Amino acid sequence: MLFEESFPLKPIQGRTDLFYPDLDLNISKILPTALTLFGRKYPKNKVLIDHLSKKEAWRKLQEKEISNILFIVLDALGIDQFLNYSNLMKKNFDSNGLTLSSVFPTITSTCIASLRFGEMPINHGIVGQKIRFAEIDTVVDTLTLRTKNSITDLPSIGINVKNWLWCDFPIANDPSISHVGLIDAHIANSGLSHLLYKKPISMGYSSYVDCFAAAQRILETSTSARRLLDIYIGSIDAISHRYTTNSQVFRDEVENVEQLLFKMLERLDSKIASKTAVIIMADHGQENLIEDQKVVVSSEDEEELYDLLKTRGRSGRVIHLYSQDGKHDEVVDWFSEKIGNKGIVVTPKEYPKLMGKGADSLEVIERIGDVQIILGENASIFFGHSGDFDQVYNLGLNATHGSLGRDELVVPLIISSVDDLLDK
Repeated sequence: MLFEESFPLKPIQGRTDLFYPDLDLNISKILPTALTLFGRKYPKNKVLIDHLSKKEAWRKLQEKEISNILFIVLDALGIDQFLNYSNLMKKNFDSNGLTLSSVFPTITSTCIASLRFGEMPINHGIVGQKIRFAEIDTVVDTLTLRTKNSITDLPSIGINVKNWLWCDFPIANDPSISHVGLIDAHIANSGLSHLLYKKPISMGYSSYVDCFAAAQRILETSTSARRLLDIYIGSIDAISHRYTTNSQVFRDEVENVEQLLFKMLERLDSKIASKTAVIIMADHGQENLIEDQKVVVSSEDEEELYDLLKTRGRSGRVIHLYSQDGKHDEVVDWFSEKIGNKGIVVTPKEYPKLMGKGADSLEVIERIGDVQIILGENASIFFGHSGDFDQVYNLGLNATHGSLGRDELVVPLIISSVDDLLDK
């Protein structure tokens, strides 16, 4: 792996395949760092400026009058894949990039929330994908905002999910900053968006040609406010789930996205471009799955678990367990035996090492559970079925994330002017 020596991580005791997140060089600090270009002030421990101060591209940006920040999230582009597959974005990575750690769990809901709020999960409250909210005493999928048996999302039946957040929206009350989002049309202003934005501000796009054409039009539309334009690119995640991170298809998609982005930047009005900062990042990476590292919890096993668990949630390769009263130790023992060396069982005393000081508080445990199953290298777990979603064409789930492997944790960040990114 290209990044292993340049970005060392502390291994979890007894493992060579699982690591603690770096809570300093962390994706949760990207937005506050970006907003300093608009004159916003933050404590040193909330930003990446000490690390970026050595980068030529950052020094140049600080000397400019920045009116626009183009904030692009490439879902599931791990650092190794970035360095292997990018031809355009990585050209000036040494002068305008950093290698960062994702948050735990390395799942889209939690990572995107950390990027949007500029906070760690224990500060914004979206501490996993399928987690329990005491407010309604059930597990909710934070991507769709549906419960297990729901056919509609919670906001549509009158539940104000914004009350579940533990922090405020970072720029919603700042009239000097206009915030606009571009996201796939089928998820715009739905599901997770209700948690990430104070009011609907996202516009859907139908393709990446449409996405970057819309971005250009937004940037070139006159406004008296400074503008934060955030773009979410989800296709790399979907491609790697199906074809793995080693596939030519993954490479093709990275190249496709960056080519369309760079074409837009080349077309962008030069006066606008001179006042625009481009920030490109990933939220997490992916772990490829292999058959002999699969754990299956059978229907018979689930009957045993009925007396041990109140409920369970999930963030990809992390399982959130909520023990019945007095059954915590039995839950730990049961899953320790079940998964063997294919993962680890973690209890609240370890949570601060994974998520930061205060992660062992009652409100965090109520949401994320009192036991976590964290799967190791290439491992997966399935409840009540084999996990063989497509035995004919092998177009099912072949890679995923959520856990603490290097490929899931370590991601790239690029902060650059348009000219520097285009190497002008």
